[in-house]
Amino acid sequence: MIKKILIADADHSRRDLLRATLQDPRYQIIEASGGVQALALREKHKPDLVILDESMPGVSGVEVCRAIKQDLGSGSTPVILLTEQDRQPEVGEAGPDVFLPKPYSPLRLLGAVEKLLTRAED
Repeated sequence: MIKKILIADADHSRRDLLRATLQDPRYQIIEASGGVQALALREKHKPDLVILDESMPGVSGVEVCRAIKQDLGSGSTPVILLTEQDRQPEVGEAGPDVFLPKPYSPLRLLGAVEKLLTRAED
């Protein structure tokens, strides 16, 4: 079964890097360039996993994560938050399943994706 992964980052080149890292026939990648678009695409596509950049302008990744985790219908959707290392304590209250400090290791990202998607199937 193909898993839907929503990635949201305001920086086009970072979205390209995320897409390239996650390129796999098992995944359908949905891209958002900001928080408002991420929330709309989450509602439309019901992704199996969401990867958010913490520092998007406007509606931040932290705010999107908080909205996902507080939504009774999607609160169990796993979220990976890409964040600055020193900001993890500040953004922890939003409830991401995994923090990945920037710059993140592609192997660490793939490991977190696999772990969260496997856990979601159980």
